[in-house]
Amino acid sequence: MEGKGSALSRRARRRGAVLGMTLLFAGAAASARDIRQIEADFLRGSIQQKTSAVREAAENDSVALCLKALDFALDVQDVLAGDSDLHELVTVSVRLLKKTMLTEEQAKDVSAKLAQVFKAFPDNKIRVAVLDKFEEFPSESNVSLINAYVAEKAQKAAEDALSAPMDDVLLKSVRLLKSAGNKTSFNVLFVADLMNIWPGYKDELEDAFGPLANSCGPEIIRMMSSVRLSEKIDILDIVRRNEKISKKIKGELAENALSASIYKADGEIPAAEELSPEHVQLQLASLKLISDTQWTRASKMVTDYFPIARLEYESSLITPVQFAQAIGDIAAVACAETGQVLSSYLDFLNKCMESDDAPVEAVVLSVINALGGLGDKTAFDYLLYVTYLDYPQEVTDAARNALAQLKW
Repeated sequence: MEGKGSALSRRARRRGAVLGMTLLFAGAAASARDIRQIEADFLRGSIQQKTSAVREAAENDSVALCLKALDFALDVQDVLAGDSDLHELVTVSVRLLKKTMLTEEQAKDVSAKLAQVFKAFPDNKIRVAVLDKFEEFPSESNVSLINAYVAEKAQKAAEDALSAPMDDVLLKSVRLLKSAGNKTSFNVLFVADLMNIWPGYKDELEDAFGPLANSCGPEIIRMMSSVRLSEKIDILDIVRRNEKISKKIKGELAENALSASIYKADGEIPAAEELSPEHVQLQLASLKLISDTQWTRASKMVTDYFPIARLEYESSLITPVQFAQAIGDIAAVACAETGQVLSSYLDFLNKCMESDDAPVEAVVLSVINALGGLGDKTAFDYLLYVTYLDYPQEVTDAARNALAQLKW
């Protein structure tokens, strides 16, 4: 009896398995028929029905109708320009595209088709959807398309502030270039920021071009060399405050800017009367950035700048506070000659003090503290002499501290 029961059970399981396979194949056939029916509905239907068919096909893991819908929309867009139903069909079709359902060759075709849609339909909703898909279907040509789009909008905004405000499409384009951009993207975004095209979106622009800048060092330096003094200062400031830009780029730019601001075309140092306030501002900003980045490659130039800064101070082109800051910045990237240069200047200040022509305390303190930090023993006699003169207590205390830091 048990054997007979087991046999019956096995036959029942086989019948169940056969029935299950029959239902599976039937379901697959039904699904295939459904897709064909959906395609038929798409071809016969109105634009709204086409949109419904695209959605339904996507639910069945097919994006073929998305592509057919985009081809249809591109064919009729001249006749139905501005039609809201057509725009909805395009938006839905773009959003439902999935790279995982396409071959590599098909994906390239989709990338090109998306570019056609972006150009053909100026609707913001459609363009934002396309930009979203550019991330999934990347291509160099589409990056070029977005570069041109942002550059065109920036140009129009420069000509008329009301003609090209920062809208959703522009903002999405800027953000896309942050991850997908190239050197052209950097130039477009950087110039837009430099020209203050969209003042309310400076943070967005700088966040986008920051990561691109580190492969664009030569471009930034070339840009710096080709603009007016006021723009050189702005470029330096933009680069200085962007935390995503490397210290190497910042240091190289500051070095070039300082060189350009302290030497004339013939290599001569300009006289004080030849220097404009902007020249001086660029010098100080460059020096500060060199100091902040510890760009020691410029240390010799920085020390060579000291007599120029001194002349500017004595000509009242920079304030005592600015001169004191410059002395600290020079010492921060000192070369072998810096200690001697500052020691000689302290000797000069001491002689002024002897002659009842007391120097500005902030300047004296800056020199003393710089010499202490350098630890150059050539400063010994001059620092010691400070303690014998009638300087304020703070100055003599600083000299004693500096003496203790000298290296023997």
